[in-house]
Amino acid sequence: MKKSDLIDRYLQQKATVGELEEIKQLMKEDADFKEEVIFQLELRQAVKITEGQKLKQHLQGLEQQKEKTRLFPVMWRAAAVLIAGFGLFWFFNVSTDYEKIYAKNFEPYPNIVAPTVRDSNTPESDVKTAFRYYDNRDYQKAAAAFKALFNENKLEYANFYYGISLMADGQVEQAVEALENPNWEIPERYQNQTDWYVALGHLKTHNKEKATKYLEKVIKSDGARAAQARKVLAEIE
Repeated sequence: MKKSDLIDRYLQQKATVGELEEIKQLMKEDADFKEEVIFQLELRQAVKITEGQKLKQHLQGLEQQKEKTRLFPVMWRAAAVLIAGFGLFWFFNVSTDYEKIYAKNFEPYPNIVAPTVRDSNTPESDVKTAFRYYDNRDYQKAAAAFKALFNENKLEYANFYYGISLMADGQVEQAVEALENPNWEIPERYQNQTDWYVALGHLKTHNKEKATKYLEKVIKSDGARAAQARKVLAEIE
């Protein structure tokens, strides 16, 4: 089977156990193949987020139009009260909803290291176990497993997935601390993604200054997250 067909089957979650094993082996041995898998995963993730945002905006537009028609007189009466009581400054000064922006943009990074092989009778390694937890969205167990892998074996990707697992589990401050760990030398291929998730973490904790700093790094890198980072930065400025 062609490599491109293997990637398509993997992305569509139609790959057999044998094909997943072949993909895993190719990702170890063929750097170009691995880069293509990463690119396709990131592309699908970006498209998914963009389509979700468009649908959400469309539905919000319909709802707003409905509310305008139904509540137009009430809104103007409420506006008059606000202007009289608090002045134009408070009426027009709308604070940025950092948590909403975070929720709209956060999605766990895909497993590109060890695709989970289902219905396999082969014993699991510690790496496979960690990614099985991750793929099953058991992020608390995944975080513990990745932390152990990093502390014991210093695997380059383990600390990255440890941080993402913490963030997906709602432990955002701990996730940022892990991803900013000075004892972790960030591999170049994870730098752009790490900056993106750290930026989101700082958004979640309402640290606009640090979020801006990391978003600008993502934009400057001109990687897969650059366009998304520009949009988020525009929303918080």
